Amino acid sequence: MARTILPEIEDQPMTLVGHLEELRWRILWSLFYWIVACFICYQLVPKLLDWVRPLLQGNKLIFTNPTEGFFAYLNAAMVGGACLAAPVFLYHFLMFVLPGLEKGERRWIYRLLPLSIFQFLLGCAFALKLVLPGTMGFFLGFATAELVPQLKIGEFVGFVVTVTVICGIIFELPIVLLFLAGIGLVSSKFLARHRRMAYFLAFVVAAVATPTPDAFTATVVALPILINYEVSLWLIKFCGK
Repeated sequence: MARTILPEIEDQPMTLVGHLEELRWRILWSLFYWIVACFICYQLVPKLLDWVRPLLQGNKLIFTNPTEGFFAYLNAAMVGGACLAAPVFLYHFLMFVLPGLEKGERRWIYRLLPLSIFQFLLGCAFALKLVLPGTMGFFLGFATAELVPQLKIGEFVGFVVTVTVICGIIFELPIVLLFLAGIGLVSSKFLARHRRMAYFLAFVVAAVATPTPDAFTATVVALPILINYEVSLWLIKFCGK
């Protein structure tokens, strides 16, 4: 199964200079494909804005300085380009790291790689379908006839992108914990024993990572962390080491 995902890894000794040279070229190729992907995504930003326009609940976006619209488009294009070029990033990262891992560790990476991609997409969908509509509905619910919301495009795009990416990363938690369990660093008993600390850290991470300082958004982002932690605990307990 591993050979269908990546070419066979050859364990050949390499000098430090050789490793640095390989790393340099892999970074340059990744940057090249990211820039190309950014140009493609920049053309698609208007369609992406139309896709998330229901979050505005009928309100219009504004910008208050001449460059804000451009940089909002650029921000969305850079993040979209990173997502589009993610397979290239992942390929070069694995080709650089895998030769230094043991066969057992490689086996776990091969097993968890497809699931990690699915989990990230699931996290992004969770943000777009549940987290963002809930938070936007809550904040825009304070609007009145005298209190009219005027949303700046830069802040709106930054909010949507940040929450979406954070949720995508949060949903990688089961993959990370399953990998650590697979190589014997954690166990279900360890996770259960430190559940209180994990819950506390979940709210700390959510409070730091969310783009707004309110407790509501932090709580909404912390919930998937807690859910994924509990799912990871039961998966490790079910699967064993």
